[in-house]
Amino acid sequence: MRPSGLTRERQISENRLKGFPVLILAILALSLLRTAVIDRNTQTPPLDGDVYVQIEGDVKHPGVYSFKYPPDIKALMKRCGSIKSGDRTDMQLTAVPLNSGEKITVQKDNGKCIFVHDGISSFNRITLGLPISINMESEEGLTAVPGIGPGLAAVIAKERSKRGGFKTLEELKSLNGIGDKTYNKIITYVTL
Repeated sequence: MRPSGLTRERQISENRLKGFPVLILAILALSLLRTAVIDRNTQTPPLDGDVYVQIEGDVKHPGVYSFKYPPDIKALMKRCGSIKSGDRTDMQLTAVPLNSGEKITVQKDNGKCIFVHDGISSFNRITLGLPISINMESEEGLTAVPGIGPGLAAVIAKERSKRGGFKTLEELKSLNGIGDKTYNKIITYVTL
């Protein structure tokens, strides 16, 4: 006897319900496998320290790397998978410790590595929890700080120029547009 259409539809629904958990487990397993393969191939470790250094340019894996202690350029290049046996570098330069918030751009010229030092952008610094310098940051960079818009950034830059830099962060309270509420909001994101 042939099952009726209603019974057949019920069987199909039950089979789909039975297969759903298997499908979810398969997707989860593939996701975990993909993550493991990507992590192994990129050699990008998780952020595990308090020193953040960015590397870009002629490197295999550009990005921001985390260290427990200030690395030198050689350690940074090893971490991002960029040391090649034929590359020539100035060994004295590569042994200088890097500070948190530095950015290194690697340029290769005839097999020689040239390192250009700069700072991580203010927007990336804020994301990493690194304070930005109220005395050194550009007017545009100041807008990365929550609570500082373009108008307030202009006021800070103008007053900073007039004073020759701020001596204490408390001086910010004297600026037009920075009351206690704004000061308390921005203080955790800035340094001198």
